Amino acid sequence: DTSIGSQLSDSDEVLQILFSMMSDSETYTKAITLIEHLLILRKSTLQLDTIPGLERLIGQLDGEYLANFCSILAVTISDLDVYENKTLLYEQSKLRSNIKSLSPLRDINQEYILSIPEFLPRLVNFATKLPYEPRYQGHTMEVDHWMRLIEDSMSEVLHQHESQMTPFNSNSTLYVTELMDRIQPQAIASQLEALTSPMLQRVESVYVLGLLLLGKQRKDVQTQLARLRLIPRLSQLFDLFIWKCETYQERIRVPGHLSSCECSPEVALKIQFLRLVHSFCDQSEYRYLMLTPVEYREVCSISAAKVLLEDTPSPTTTCMELTVTQGSNSNGCGSQESSSPTSVLQEDSVVSRESSSILKLEPLGGSGLANQLPVEYPIEQMCSGPQGLLSKIVEALKKETTGSTFRFWFSRAIESYLRSANPYADQVFLLRRGLLKHLAGSLLQCDPGPSQKEVLQSTFDLLGELLKFNVEAYRRLDSIISTDPKEKKLFRLVTKNLVDSNMLVRSLVLSNDLFTREGKAVEFASRSRTLRHVATFKQRLDFLVQLIKTISVDTLTQENVSCLNTSLVILMLAHRHAELPLYLEGLRSHVEPHLLTNLRSLLRFWQTHYLHNKDKDCNTLQRSSGISFDFWRETVATLVAENKLSPDCIFHYLSPEDLNLSRTS
Repeated sequence: DTSIGSQLSDSDEVLQILFSMMSDSETYTKAITLIEHLLILRKSTLQLDTIPGLERLIGQLDGEYLANFCSILAVTISDLDVYENKTLLYEQSKLRSNIKSLSPLRDINQEYILSIPEFLPRLVNFATKLPYEPRYQGHTMEVDHWMRLIEDSMSEVLHQHESQMTPFNSNSTLYVTELMDRIQPQAIASQLEALTSPMLQRVESVYVLGLLLLGKQRKDVQTQLARLRLIPRLSQLFDLFIWKCETYQERIRVPGHLSSCECSPEVALKIQFLRLVHSFCDQSEYRYLMLTPVEYREVCSISAAKVLLEDTPSPTTTCMELTVTQGSNSNGCGSQESSSPTSVLQEDSVVSRESSSILKLEPLGGSGLANQLPVEYPIEQMCSGPQGLLSKIVEALKKETTGSTFRFWFSRAIESYLRSANPYADQVFLLRRGLLKHLAGSLLQCDPGPSQKEVLQSTFDLLGELLKFNVEAYRRLDSIISTDPKEKKLFRLVTKNLVDSNMLVRSLVLSNDLFTREGKAVEFASRSRTLRHVATFKQRLDFLVQLIKTISVDTLTQENVSCLNTSLVILMLAHRHAELPLYLEGLRSHVEPHLLTNLRSLLRFWQTHYLHNKDKDCNTLQRSSGISFDFWRETVATLVAENKLSPDCIFHYLSPEDLNLSRTS
């Protein structure tokens, strides 16, 4: 009964009693299940440090007991449930203003959990433990491993009941009938639960690791997970996954699932695995742990070659170096195999002069993006073998079918790795592995339907990151779309799916602006088949109009808010070149009505959304564009200012009708 459950969930005394029952192995599992249900029904977030003796209890949990406890952590350290049925950003913003104490409480819970000694090492050990089951020799399809496990398990059940029966002719029909009658449905259900529980427990543990990487302790968690060798462990686990699409398998499926459904007992784990990789790499100085030492040397050599191509490197120029240092215990997992581990030292930035033939983005307004502190990479924290985890993910993406939902998660993980202040060497590393050719080819073969929107969007997003500010990447894409039909097909797909492709458009606009400011890139930009689609004022204005038409304050979601930011990038570059009046006049005189009014409302919401409790999002905008957030803020303030005399303000162009509409919106 939900009403009774809601009443019980608000009782701290009831919850404390249930938590105390977790100390007994006989009642542990049932107590966990009941606590989870009550916490989901509870109106307020439970503050974990108010539960007596919980720290001592958690300190004793290990293995599957700790993994089961993750179901409680998933409720108490995540705020996803708060925004349930609130997909619109405006609704989320209103809700956030009404529950300002929510996030701090969940942050308190995260800090509390992370303060418990050995909690994180034990969780990592369970999430990445080997052997990985079910795995049998001779099976190439994931579903076949599970069918073998189920068959073996049910044979055990039959054998147990067979041993309890009076012996007689085992070949008789009567014998088989009696045997099957003795096997109760509860026994089968119990056996199936026993089969799936280990996988679900691993899913929970991987999910919680991902949640800890989303909180305010993110940087500290990234550091701890690096020392715990999370990435090489995940790389070993990745080798045991089977990524082949099984949509053609004519197997019995869960009721309600279509024949085209890709679900299997491992899908949830694979998705949480890739989400964890995404969160670990996001804005992380440890992303190079995704490589092997050999691969990292390749990245370093790419970066060094970039510096050597400069005429005279400036004194501030730094290059990623490979060094051997002496270190103490740095893996956070107890004693090391060697007291003198080999380490990789890297500095994340390569700074070049504006006149260089190798291009470098100069952030508008100055951002200090290049001032990264060196990070030491002990070899044992990196991947081993011929390929690192990044290369394995790229190869898996290239083999996945165009309709597979895993493509979305593969692309997101790679994009997160690429999203850095100076991605040049990383881009070239991935270009050499055929990623751009694969992405462009999949788009040229794409026939997008409603069910493929996320896959299409992630492909466009990744392509945009791979191209951004990289002349060589644009040359390669130009060669792929070297014929008019291919070029038209790609950009028809871009314009017809602008919500999905807007991040690619943003990358093109930013790159074109940089190239036309760099002396040796102007000629290339003017000839590029790709960049000529954003080269003129009219083309950029057309994109701006379509983007503003697509969204409004009432329809903004986490999926389409990027359209607003892409619009703003076009306007910021115009502001930099003193061309804002041209664009604002173009919007005012366009046949589409109320564009300026809608834009002004969107920008005012942008101020509310990004200028309050959005540090991570603000940093992401700055890093992805190379434009300091101060310049973002300054441009928006200029555009929304109520100054009739300034041609840089939207207010200057509004008619009395627009002003009335603006006041009521």
